[in-house]
Amino acid sequence: MLRVLRLTCFYLLLALCCQNTLKAQVQTKPHKASQSAQTQRQIDEQLASSFYNNKEYDKAGDLYLKLYTESNYYHHLSRYVDCLIFQSDYKEAEKILKAYIKKDHTNNRWRAQVDVAYVYSKSDGIEKADKHLKRLIAEVPENRSSFTQVANMMRTRGFNEYAIMLYDRGADISEVDSKFYMEKAVTYQSMLIFDKATENYLLQLEIDPDSYDVVKSRLAFMLRYDIDDSIIDDVRIALLKKTHQNPDNEMFAELLVWFALQMQDYEIALEQEIALDRRFDDREYDIIYLARIARDNEQYDIAITAYDYLIKKTEEGAFYTEAVVGLTEVQYQRLESSSHDVSESELYSDFEKRVERECLELGINDKTIPLLIIRSDILAFNMSDSEKAIELLNSALELNISKYNNAKLKMKLADIYLFKEEIWEATLLYSQVDKSMKEEPIGHEARFRNAQLRYYIGEFDWALAVLNILKSATSKLIANDAMTLSLVISDNLEYDTIALQRLAKADYYIYQKRYDVANQILDSVNVYNPNEVSMPYLLSRKAQIAHDNKDYELADSLYKRVYQGYPDSYIADKALMDDAFLLENYLDRKEEAMECYAKLIDEFTASVYVAQARNAYRRLREN
Repeated sequence: MLRVLRLTCFYLLLALCCQNTLKAQVQTKPHKASQSAQTQRQIDEQLASSFYNNKEYDKAGDLYLKLYTESNYYHHLSRYVDCLIFQSDYKEAEKILKAYIKKDHTNNRWRAQVDVAYVYSKSDGIEKADKHLKRLIAEVPENRSSFTQVANMMRTRGFNEYAIMLYDRGADISEVDSKFYMEKAVTYQSMLIFDKATENYLLQLEIDPDSYDVVKSRLAFMLRYDIDDSIIDDVRIALLKKTHQNPDNEMFAELLVWFALQMQDYEIALEQEIALDRRFDDREYDIIYLARIARDNEQYDIAITAYDYLIKKTEEGAFYTEAVVGLTEVQYQRLESSSHDVSESELYSDFEKRVERECLELGINDKTIPLLIIRSDILAFNMSDSEKAIELLNSALELNISKYNNAKLKMKLADIYLFKEEIWEATLLYSQVDKSMKEEPIGHEARFRNAQLRYYIGEFDWALAVLNILKSATSKLIANDAMTLSLVISDNLEYDTIALQRLAKADYYIYQKRYDVANQILDSVNVYNPNEVSMPYLLSRKAQIAHDNKDYELADSLYKRVYQGYPDSYIADKALMDDAFLLENYLDRKEEAMECYAKLIDEFTASVYVAQARNAYRRLREN
């Protein structure tokens, strides 16, 4: 009996399992069918897209109509309409869109309305499309989402001006609760109406200070595509206007400072930074930063104004020492680069005494090391007191200072030893800096100077090996200097070793400011070894001597001989830049300087000096 009961239970369970299996099989058949349909749709979509991209619009249209009939996706209908338009079948396109609009009550009906206008614009001209779009603008539901979506649909079809109209209507409706400044700015930008784009970006910033970074990045994107400086003018005018209208708006002032720095208009940048500091008393670091940039770009007056402002502000200020040091540095740079009515020995003597007083007042530490370097530089190179300079530098090296300042002191010490012709002391110090700061710009600079030293003493292969590595240095100027000297050596090694030895010796004498001897050696190359390889470099070095001797007219004529006589030379662009700077700053011939800058921009597009020339040209044009 128990056995019969167990068998009965077994057969009941088996029957249940079979029933469940059959149910599962019945349920999976529609699923597999669904998967198959989905796979076929994907195949059709890929094939339709392929036909569309290959401009086979009849085949693509048939597939998109089939896909739309099966799925009712508006994307497929829109593509079908595009295919009809490309085949000039405008009546069918209009008919199917209007049929869709009658039965659809989703947001896609607005897209279909825009597509109808697009059909009108292709078939009946803009007047009918204009009437249809203006009616559509009046009918859009009064909420932000609808306005945004329909405007985007209009922009997709190229109706940017109507998207602007829609945004303007929405901005006047309180329920929409948006001024659409950012959307209008982006739309105007796509229409290349940059003044309106800038105006709306600034209006957005006025109502939403948190949008500062977005607005700045949008303006930066516009400026990258400015070919004729027209966008720069639009942005500058709009920013100046907004800043004057809203003097208490910190964001506008910040943006104007950023823009001025992009354009290297340091005067406007400094005016705004000082105005912000007087208002908020928190811009000292930014003023120091701006002063350093102005100094590096030889805008000495602006840098001096910045440092002087901070010094006069307070002696207890956090940046007082940096301002004193910065002011001394920039005034020394200007002293080095300008002509003087009084004797140079007197000027340098007075300046050295001033720096000595500042060192005593502030003490020697990491912040004031630059003062000590300036003082040692004057003593060694202008007052013939190398021993005193070396003593000062060695004393400072015994102090507890940063690794970077230790390297700076050693670099200056090496420069002085090289000036004194103590070659091995110099190369040892350059090598120490190179080793300790290997991946830093100052390490690259030390390596370059060491290679230059080897060039001076005729070890050309050694110098060339180092220079070829430095050509990929992170600093563009070091890389460019390395490239130039590498070409001087390699070209002359192949052509005339005797000329190269004389050029190297002349360069060393120029470094030592022994200009008469250097000129004699260069003249000997001109007499005994004249050739297409050595002449451009020879002329550029004679121009450098003339410039240092303050014979600016001679320097100008020599620079011109380089870039006019040897336009394909690897130093033609530098000669052109040097001549432009000379004409602008020493001979006061601004128009000629502008011509040089323009020539550099147009004819030497790959030059490292192009950006500097473009900014200088813009500055002169505006003044």
